[in-house]
Amino acid sequence: MIKERFVKLAAVSALAVFLGGCAAPQPSGQAPSEEPTVLGEFVKLDSQEGNWLDITREQRLEDFAYLYQTLKENYPYFHVVQRMTGKDMEKLYQEYQEKVRTCDTDAKFFVILDQFTRAAEMIGHLSTISPLDYPWLKEAYSEPSGDGYEDGSRMKRIGEAYTNERTAFCYEKMDEVFWPVFDEVMEYYDSLEEDSSQPESVPENRDDPQEPSNVETQILEPGKTAYIKINSFDMAGYEQDKKVLFDFYGQVKDYPHVIFDLSENGGGGMSYFDDLIAAPNIDKTLSTDVYMFMKAGDYNGKFIDFSEFQPISEAPSLPRMNQEDFAGFDLYMPLTYQVEPLSSEKMLNGKLWMLVSENVFSSSEYAAMFTKATGFAELVGTTTSGDGIGIDPNPIVLPHSGFLVRYSPIYGVTPDGASSQEFGTEPDIISPKGESALDTCLKEIEKMG
Repeated sequence: MIKERFVKLAAVSALAVFLGGCAAPQPSGQAPSEEPTVLGEFVKLDSQEGNWLDITREQRLEDFAYLYQTLKENYPYFHVVQRMTGKDMEKLYQEYQEKVRTCDTDAKFFVILDQFTRAAEMIGHLSTISPLDYPWLKEAYSEPSGDGYEDGSRMKRIGEAYTNERTAFCYEKMDEVFWPVFDEVMEYYDSLEEDSSQPESVPENRDDPQEPSNVETQILEPGKTAYIKINSFDMAGYEQDKKVLFDFYGQVKDYPHVIFDLSENGGGGMSYFDDLIAAPNIDKTLSTDVYMFMKAGDYNGKFIDFSEFQPISEAPSLPRMNQEDFAGFDLYMPLTYQVEPLSSEKMLNGKLWMLVSENVFSSSEYAAMFTKATGFAELVGTTTSGDGIGIDPNPIVLPHSGFLVRYSPIYGVTPDGASSQEFGTEPDIISPKGESALDTCLKEIEKMG
């Protein structure tokens, strides 16, 4: 049932349209939006349906104060948020603290948390965990394993945060009131589709129960150009995607040009790129050096072994390092990302291209950064959205409610000190305004004859 809901939601529109943001009514009672949103309707629940935690207003205020203090001591992106969005985190806290003070339901409190973190525009992965996110995150960390720098013990501690008793109770009870609201909003959009007098606002076939494939392959020009689109680096589909990709590599092994399209890929697991894209298609080791910076806050210390880092006083001088950010860090670590060949022979012998855009973030940003730094493929498109150097986000468990907020504890930079989050990766070939990355790439291939 949950999978079907996800498919339907993805087909109707972007998640943000249905989960709130500026479209959702404010708990303070501002006028509702013209079209219903999930959080917009969720926030309207009365005191009987909208309360499932049995906590007081004072406890909500304590939870919110705990969240902000934890972020202040551990989250490394306060200045980046202000530079990139124009928003001051301290002023945001004061503004939303007043909303918490006047809210009278758990539903409203959740929406306030979501709006507060959403105001940071996902910088450093800052986000409130919704009932849409919780099940797969809980499952993903239930069987922890290392990934790159990550170690099993850290992943186990993250898993324990997602499965703690208070949080499990909170989200289980929240499901009972959240999903009926979700279904009601979906029914509204279903009715629009059925009413021929309404302008078409949703794609056709949105009720198709067939989930779209994560990997799409196509022969663009027989014998010359092959195309592979990967929509996410979702580790849940790792084995299935591996078969699809490796089978296709065999079909187009000697094609002069193979295009990997990551332009709509928002991330997942770093090892997806390493294992399924890079390693099979190199015949020598590729590596690039980066740096990770961090605050030595107590909450970071719950998940990260500080002894693996070095004192900030020993950090090298990096020309593009933002000194305002640097002044807030306590620790740093030099790190080498390295990918070994899967075998002595590459599966693809032709020239590789990689398409990117502003949708590229997190582990797909890592792929873009690594690709450009090592020359693994020619990068084409527009500048990415960054935050590709680091580790899995830390989950903050709010003590009274059990709600979860997560954030990146690591501030990652390239060898010259440029922030991965702030600057992303600029392609080797930039697409002109109004032209897709694929069109730009095909023009470049045409020039080569």
